[in-house]
Amino acid sequence: MSEATIRTRVRAAGLGVALMTFAATSAFADDQPAASGTSQDGKVRVDVLSIKRTEGETVTLRFSLVNNSGSDFSIVLSNMHLVDLVNRRSYSPGLMSSLCSTAPGKQAECWAIFAAPPETVKKISVQFYERFDLISGVPITG
Repeated sequence: MSEATIRTRVRAAGLGVALMTFAATSAFADDQPAASGTSQDGKVRVDVLSIKRTEGETVTLRFSLVNNSGSDFSIVLSNMHLVDLVNRRSYSPGLMSSLCSTAPGKQAECWAIFAAPPETVKKISVQFYERFDLISGVPITG
């Protein structure tokens, strides 16, 4: 086996470990929300678990969707935005959970990755969906 093949296999194994680690750490159930917002009808809640600076000059938004309504509820993740009110900038998600939907009485954990605002930005607002008001003052950690 060539040295290049061995390096490729080691990198692939490392990626597999990294993905397993991400999967293991993506269970958000025990996290306390940094901020919350309720749908206009008061039946669905979004809990922002964290907005954390991550590698590649990105931030990762982790959130929980809690459905207390009588029907299924979904968020169109591509409609979400991080809003930097001070610098008058808006950030759209680049990579996100494949689906953020929940049945009545259930909750779903979702995530999205955005380009990072400048390091000087310590708090940001989140616009989840047309049915939610802007959630302001969410701390950016990391």
